Amino acid sequence: MNAPEPIPFTPEGPTPLIRDMPEAGPYPVAALGPLREPAEAIAAATEAPLAMCAASVLASAALAAQGHRDAETLNGTAPASLFLLTVAESGERKSTADRLAMRGVRDFEADLRTDHDIARDLWRDAHEVWKASRAKIVGDKKADAAAKRADLQALGPEPPAPIKPHIVASAPTIEGIVKHLPELRASLGIMTEEGGALIGGHSMKAENRLATCASFSAMWDGQPLDRWRAGDGVEAYTGRRFSAHILVQPVAAEALLSDPMANGQGLLARFLTCRPASRIGTRLRMERDAQAEAGIAAFAARIRSLLSRDLPLADGKRNELAPPVLPMSREARDVLTAFAREVEKAQAPGGPFEDARAFASKTAEHAARLAAVLTIYADPDAPEVAGETMAGATEIATFYANEAARLADAAIVPPEVADAERMRLWLLRSWSEPFISARAAAQLGPFKLTDRARKALRKLESHGWLIEANGAEVEGKPRREAWRIVREVQS
Repeated sequence: MNAPEPIPFTPEGPTPLIRDMPEAGPYPVAALGPLREPAEAIAAATEAPLAMCAASVLASAALAAQGHRDAETLNGTAPASLFLLTVAESGERKSTADRLAMRGVRDFEADLRTDHDIARDLWRDAHEVWKASRAKIVGDKKADAAAKRADLQALGPEPPAPIKPHIVASAPTIEGIVKHLPELRASLGIMTEEGGALIGGHSMKAENRLATCASFSAMWDGQPLDRWRAGDGVEAYTGRRFSAHILVQPVAAEALLSDPMANGQGLLARFLTCRPASRIGTRLRMERDAQAEAGIAAFAARIRSLLSRDLPLADGKRNELAPPVLPMSREARDVLTAFAREVEKAQAPGGPFEDARAFASKTAEHAARLAAVLTIYADPDAPEVAGETMAGATEIATFYANEAARLADAAIVPPEVADAERMRLWLLRSWSEPFISARAAAQLGPFKLTDRARKALRKLESHGWLIEANGAEVEGKPRREAWRIVREVQS
């Protein structure tokens, strides 16, 4: 998409630097099927945006489902995993809603910790016995090499430490995840309420960003994760499944959504992204909702139950999955095929998804994954995905495709226009005098570089938000380079 052309000043008044982003469409909550009740219950309990609550519920359900079955797609199979990115302001109750959706996951982790403490104590004793036995065999001066080899073979390999009781990471690095894979369960989640720390952290620094994007993409695809280190050798880990939900404030999200590497590499197309309309100022119910709390408790119990089921592991492996495929019914395949054709047409020039082709090209797979998650949540032993479930999944995928198009359009803002908009908002909110000078803007405004501040002021002048007034008094002194601020837009 081409960057918007500068809009010239007109005598009628100032013109917007950035056109207002249209509101998000309504979330298709009925399409969630068995997940509708918990999403609505969390929204009722917190009065947070429904789309945000639905994303948290989907992430929790995907984490519980992904280890048990893979999804059938139109072109093969894919993990029943979901990556979600939810953009919301501070104070939108992101943390509260997400904690409620993740209650069952945290309860399961508590169960794992209890079991792990017992297994760890037993392992320590067995490991000490093994070490002592091995040392005795190796140190036996009377035995020849062949006898030692036979005794070591009879002793067997070193007992592995028990799998660690963690399935969710909140602020991991890719290096940290891959390093610990040998001692973690095969089905994992990357869930954080403070997405800014992840997006702005070590993994997304310039020198690490490409590798991080590629690794996240491999996680979504279900591909092997490799680790190459001079001291540790080469390792490759297969049979892992990852789901993710990153909740982030707009400032951090805008940096990611406009990142050419994240877009070009295809990472963002793998995320179901939304930015719900704020509910701040409308949350007036202050009493508890007993019915909502009961729905949340039932959801937590269901998630805990699914996570407690034995995972289908590869032969001889303790943390490498070999999930059976959950096939589509004939009706479900017909629904998904028709949906894929419609999405393809919508990517044509002038179509609604022309500017979101990267995401739109994966929308049918997103729908297949969503349908698998909904099916497994309802019945992990289901023989197939039903047509009705697939129809709901395509509605949800359409919502996220529309969000991808809406947010992509808003993210394409040239840096000089973004600077001017920041300067305009600062002038309107923080500067009380009728005139502004380049000196005052540089010293007190959002940019501390005079040249950058002056360029932003000139851009505002070209759009009619400032009118040249050289010699006007600013901070009690006449200033050689000054402008009058236009604070009201004429109707």
